[in-house]
Amino acid sequence: MRIFRILGILTVSMLLCSCAGQQQAPSLEQQKHAGVSRIEGASIETVRKEPKVASGYDNIVLNPVWVSPQVAQDYPSTANELLVSFLSQLKNKNTYKHVAEFDAGSRTYAGKTLIVDIEVVDMRIVSENARIWAGPMAGASYMDVYLKLTDASTKKVVHEKVITTNNNAFASSWAIGSENSLPMDMGKIVGEYLSTVVSAK
Repeated sequence: MRIFRILGILTVSMLLCSCAGQQQAPSLEQQKHAGVSRIEGASIETVRKEPKVASGYDNIVLNPVWVSPQVAQDYPSTANELLVSFLSQLKNKNTYKHVAEFDAGSRTYAGKTLIVDIEVVDMRIVSENARIWAGPMAGASYMDVYLKLTDASTKKVVHEKVITTNNNAFASSWAIGSENSLPMDMGKIVGEYLSTVVSAK
């Protein structure tokens, strides 16, 4: 019995050390957007309170989602999950005439079009094993996204924002595996944010 306790203590210690190792200096991607205003701990409810920043757009076109090399290596499905969730959130709102991915055939739509760029700057999802063994001590899962909105006709950037979200480590300890939906959840949040701050015609 004592051996199992020792093994358990060693395992938790290793997990905590690995979590501590996540606290690194800001990456080049984070430094690049250091001057952009941020929404910390964003949720569907909080982004609905944001003020309008642009208006009169008929169409929303999303460029390919960019993911930092480290995030792409650790979580290869992130870009696709966020893209699908973002587009679905906007389409369900029925606010704009067209909501689509960038068309390589240079398809254009009638009316004013807003080009959306989303960059996943940083992300961490606590593994199920770490959450089971260390619980809240394994830390929080989080995601940092940079959003840029560009007017398609003038090529002018009309808005930039860094949106971050994180889970409650204590709550996640009671719902093992719930953190895996973080990219899908963030896609909904960013979609809700855009529909809040950009008015349709």
